[in-house]
Amino acid sequence: MGTTKVTAIGTAIGTAIGTATGAARIAVFPAAGKLFKLCYSNFVGVKFHVSFGVRRVYETDLKSESCVLAYDWRLFEIEVQINILSYLNPVNSGREKARFLKAYAAGKHYDPIFEYESPGPEVAGLCRELKRIKGRLELCKNSVFAPYYIRKIDYLLYSHALLKRRESPDFGAELAAFHGSPPKALLAEARKNLKSLKPPEEEEENLEPDTVRRLFQDEIRRLGLEWEIRPTGGGGAKIAVSAARGEIYINFSTLFSRSGVKRYLCHEIGTHVFRAENGKRQPLRLFLSGFPGYTETEEGLAVYNEARSGLLDPKTLKKYSARVVAAAMCSEASFSKIFEELVCYFPPEKAFTHAQRVKRGLIDTSHPGGYTKDYVYLSGFQKVRSFLQNQPSEAETLKILYCGKIGLKHFELARDLLEREILKQPRYLPEMQLSSPLSRPAFL
Repeated sequence: MGTTKVTAIGTAIGTAIGTATGAARIAVFPAAGKLFKLCYSNFVGVKFHVSFGVRRVYETDLKSESCVLAYDWRLFEIEVQINILSYLNPVNSGREKARFLKAYAAGKHYDPIFEYESPGPEVAGLCRELKRIKGRLELCKNSVFAPYYIRKIDYLLYSHALLKRRESPDFGAELAAFHGSPPKALLAEARKNLKSLKPPEEEEENLEPDTVRRLFQDEIRRLGLEWEIRPTGGGGAKIAVSAARGEIYINFSTLFSRSGVKRYLCHEIGTHVFRAENGKRQPLRLFLSGFPGYTETEEGLAVYNEARSGLLDPKTLKKYSARVVAAAMCSEASFSKIFEELVCYFPPEKAFTHAQRVKRGLIDTSHPGGYTKDYVYLSGFQKVRSFLQNQPSEAETLKILYCGKIGLKHFELARDLLEREILKQPRYLPEMQLSSPLSRPAFL
């Protein structure tokens, strides 16, 4: 057991998961584009081992893993229904942005007051169900996967409890503490980037959001995928992906540049959509919804793919650096203080956007704290780049990282499961060159 292998017993389990028929089938795949469900009863008591290098060896059996399989699908459904991020994006962003910029132009001080959707009583009911499921999973003492699900449940429960305290002046500080602060070395590099990077002249943003929606729809169809492209209002990112819902959101309150859309195609489809599609094919929904702590790797891979494609220009790197600086400042600074720092490096509208990203979640943005999570774009990029540079084969390493929404710390587990065919090989990989619909005159 000194090498990173799954034993021959594990091979039997992997074969069962992938190929069993009739009553013994574990994985049942319905029509293309739809998720599958699991049954597992005929494999209770069968043991397999997973080892990680020479340090960690896990022995588990499907009597324990059956507990995980029993709740895998339901936990996925609950996570989709709770949708924590929907309660962090302000619904009055456009109005507050106009008010803030008007005050700034007049030399006046103003901290936006944001409004949000609030979780309804149905979310409280889902959280009670999560607590019951957590109690069951805690009994799965020999399970490899149960601890991952428990951590995801804890994240959802704490996030919901935190949102109930949104009106507290301590909310922002608690939110920042929950998501952490950027390391000092990362902050130093980010500040250096803000001062030293000299982006080329600002490219005109003249592409209408409906044009961008058509470009994404064409690319999704070209790849043979089934994703919905939906318009959103202000308050969030220009383009965002919900892997669990199979949806791409385009902000219809803004315009886009040509180079920006090319980068979004690489970032959103070439990373987020591809890893989600590969995750759908695995025997646990965890590979689609994401392992706990996977986000840093997810965004790091997206930025790494931008760099590989020649799309990580100084302007974009400066943007990611601004998110680090804003995250570091927000624990003590108000919205307007963060804006004052960033407007030295960006036009007022861009500086507002960066400040809003880190202050989202708060009602009164004069209070300290905020949603600091965005520093992971730059930190994740550094970690992914370093990890890949130290692997014998970048291509083979990316195949493992693209099996689903895993983090770097889950790499060895995924590699073992792929080797024994318990996981399916990824179908969508970053080297699949995205077409360039922006080159077609009909769209311009």
